[in-house]
Amino acid sequence: MDIDKLKQWMDISQKYQNGNFWDMIFDQISKDPSQNEANSKPPTPNVRSTSTYPLVDIYLTDTQIIVIIELPGYKREDVSLSLAGNILVVKGTSQLPLLNPIVIQNERKYGAFERKIELPEPTKASELYAKFESGLLIVTYMRKYSSEEQIPIS
Repeated sequence: MDIDKLKQWMDISQKYQNGNFWDMIFDQISKDPSQNEANSKPPTPNVRSTSTYPLVDIYLTDTQIIVIIELPGYKREDVSLSLAGNILVVKGTSQLPLLNPIVIQNERKYGAFERKIELPEPTKASELYAKFESGLLIVTYMRKYSSEEQIPIS
């Protein structure tokens, strides 16, 4: 067995006994192999996943469709809304409110996001009403097909 590998295993076993074994294992997985401990940078803030962020609820009433998009910490000017066919597109960006902090724990996500939401019924952009209130973007529009209509058969 190579002496360097033996030293590596001894170091790992010592860290296991000290209680930081799993931290060390996950640090090795997430590190860029070309960097070493001396020149590694502190972690950068998380970037949002675009698949399920922001969280969205869609409700149907007898007369309206209501889409509620959760955007805590955002301002109205940080968000844009557009419509392509029956796809509502919400885009935005958030910035870390601090300059160059050392990250101890980072669960909130920062950066740009885009979410495409399929609307249950078609509409036009001019028929959408959107308001931003308490971290919620609420988009509503009138239902065109609110009830079943009979079609005569000849």
